[in-house]
Amino acid sequence: MKRRQQNGGLDEAEEDQEWLLTYSDMITLLLAFFAMLIAVSQTDIALWEQMKQGMRSDVAGKEKVETPLAEIKIDLDSLLLEERNQGLVGIVLDKNGIVLSFNSSSLYNSGEAILLPSGERIITKVTQALNALGYYQFRVDVEGHTDNVPINTPRFPSNWELSVARASEVVKFFIREGVDADRLKASGYADTKPVLPHVDEFGRDIVENRAANRRIVIRIYY
Repeated sequence: MKRRQQNGGLDEAEEDQEWLLTYSDMITLLLAFFAMLIAVSQTDIALWEQMKQGMRSDVAGKEKVETPLAEIKIDLDSLLLEERNQGLVGIVLDKNGIVLSFNSSSLYNSGEAILLPSGERIITKVTQALNALGYYQFRVDVEGHTDNVPINTPRFPSNWELSVARASEVVKFFIREGVDADRLKASGYADTKPVLPHVDEFGRDIVENRAANRRIVIRIYY
């Protein structure tokens, strides 16, 4: 009689502990679920890092596209191919961004600051390259540079006014083409930053260097 009661007690104890099986199954399922989440999240992180770095397998010529600025550089090389072949523009990509240097004669008449139709076509090409990746909101600095030949007109008493007016004209054209004004800056340097010497060791003007020093420089950076 006691044995049956004891056996009965054991059966009741086993019944009371059956919920542990269900609980352990639930814990196992939860562990498997979180393990799957971790595995998926790790994959997503790797993919996100790859996408964020902007790595692309495209190769244009010998230049591999690795950043948005490099992509714009390749677009500019293509869009301004004719001007590059004519020596009217130089395009360089360095650690600080893209630097475009335009011969002033391709943008303005001598002593003036109104963009020529040819100048508008050139700046439009730059705008096209910028707008292709407009969501990056690049900043654009425009610099005006002159040679050392003095100017003295009612509108431009010196090369300072001329260089600033030329840079400002390019900035205003960018704005008309849809570039946000708060991303733009215009600066004038007159003849203070020549790419080639204005004069030789004897103080004589180097006439052939003047054309190189009359230029518009556009800097594109993050």
